[in-house]
Amino acid sequence: MAADPGLTLTIYTAEPESPAEEDLRLLAVWAVARDAAAADARPS
Repeated sequence: MAADPGLTLTIYTAEPESPAEEDLRLLAVWAVARDAAAADARPS
């Protein structure tokens, strides 16, 4: 990445309607929930 050469971006995809796609969607839901919980825990 131009802004910081030490950063990398990794993208995962899966075949539509495959078990792997379902697993990636579940992982995405967990990540959103974790980020929301962390935001709620920050002092205002």
